[in-house]
Amino acid sequence: MKELMLNVIRRLTETFYEKSNLIILLLLINIVLIAYVYVELLDAQYHYYMNTKTSLEQINNVKIDKYDGKFSRELSTEEELIRKNNRKLHLYYVLKLFKN
Repeated sequence: MKELMLNVIRRLTETFYEKSNLIILLLLINIVLIAYVYVELLDAQYHYYMNTKTSLEQINNVKIDKYDGKFSRELSTEEELIRKNNRKLHLYYVLKLFKN
């Protein structure tokens, strides 16, 4: 494992010493900006959904489930585990960890 990490680090340093440093740097900046825009768009959509959901709850005096949009009810332990396991690993959740 140490040899693998040393080889990766050595190759990265060799790559940055070549003339293509600028291209690699620009590609990395591009990837970071794309991820940032993706997270911001998801965040805006989430806030729009939650604001609409909250308004509907206040107007109609009901509670709406965030998971499937049906009326909220008490969940069993099995249903809670199923919901937790079905949650997909999106880039949004990964970057949200770093944001907090």
